[in-house]
Amino acid sequence: MTNPDGISIRDILFKVGSAVFLGILVLMLIIMLLKPDVEQVGIDMLAGKASITMGSIDDQSVPIDSFNAAKRFCIQMYQGQGSEALWADCAFQSLKGQYIFRKIGNAVGFTITEESERTALWEEAKKVSKNSLQGAGYSEEDLKKPEEIYRQFLQQAPLRFRIDYKVSQALFQNFLPTEIRRTDGELNILSETSGARVDLDAVLYTEEDLVKASERNLEPTDVQLKELYDKESSDPNTLKGKDGKPVPFEERKTVLRSKFLLEARKNSLESLKSKLVALQNEPDGLQKIATLLGRQTVSLRNKSLSDLKKISVGKDVFSLSSDKKFLQDLSLPGLTQKKNIGPYREGEKYAIVSFSGVKLGTPDPTFLRTRDSGPILTAILMEIPQSLEESIKVERASVRSVSEE
Repeated sequence: MTNPDGISIRDILFKVGSAVFLGILVLMLIIMLLKPDVEQVGIDMLAGKASITMGSIDDQSVPIDSFNAAKRFCIQMYQGQGSEALWADCAFQSLKGQYIFRKIGNAVGFTITEESERTALWEEAKKVSKNSLQGAGYSEEDLKKPEEIYRQFLQQAPLRFRIDYKVSQALFQNFLPTEIRRTDGELNILSETSGARVDLDAVLYTEEDLVKASERNLEPTDVQLKELYDKESSDPNTLKGKDGKPVPFEERKTVLRSKFLLEARKNSLESLKSKLVALQNEPDGLQKIATLLGRQTVSLRNKSLSDLKKISVGKDVFSLSSDKKFLQDLSLPGLTQKKNIGPYREGEKYAIVSFSGVKLGTPDPTFLRTRDSGPILTAILMEIPQSLEESIKVERASVRSVSEE
């Protein structure tokens, strides 16, 4: 049978079938080339099992476009150095910080509406388009219209991300600052601490170090894989072969290994963190922690508190004073009798510290002449988000193995 143009129905069906087949091949190729976490999100979407989120912060979903915007910011901050794991950790930390500032802004009445941000973004798009027309010598037809630039802006960073970023920038710079004056007693304490000297040993490590340490020796044995296989085979819903029996163990081995490692990585990281806490209570715990994480201990002697703002170990630099808990612990009695304290945190870096000596300085009357409110105000304002951070829960989307059905 042919149509009026002389093309047979068979030819039409062949062409349609070929197009569908090629489309499936292209889709499979795209999925194969994607990074594992993005690949799984795409598979889940196609299967109707997941939304476009990378996890949640305080039970609020993290859209993938916001995550990617934060990740790009982190890659720029690290100047392209680091790993996918480091950038992902940094992205979640950045989004968590923005969420905290949003909560503070809502509490004190400092907000930015979507409408005002859309207007500001549109004005910026028009400005960019106009400036490029004036400066580059192109004709209007050769240049992007404001509408295209506006869409490009939103592709680079969604509206919610932009609003939260602006709130986090403006809240502490313009909205909350006020005049605070130090008292004589506060200045005397400041004088004593300025002359203080400490002796300590520390282990500095990163989130990436934790991940690497937790993934050591996770490769499953055949015995472990066989146990997982037997467990799955007993499930009536498990995958069956053409003969109606469970797929043979050797054929399932690769999939079983992926499933085992996925669960093992999750459990191993939690187990490692618990082990670090336990080691802190042991006399030689600091050295054991260093060995476990593949790090060297750092010894600092007769250092001022200002010296602790920048501790260098190779290429890594850590500021102990950036964590409010460190300054609080310094004021505790019997500090040198404690075995190992911390971990103290600066972004994605951590430090566990053992003090061997703390000596305060002598009060200096000249400090009474200095009543600058800037540093004390900054310390007070920054303690607000640090206090909230401890109660904010972050959950990342789990990467499940591909469905076998």
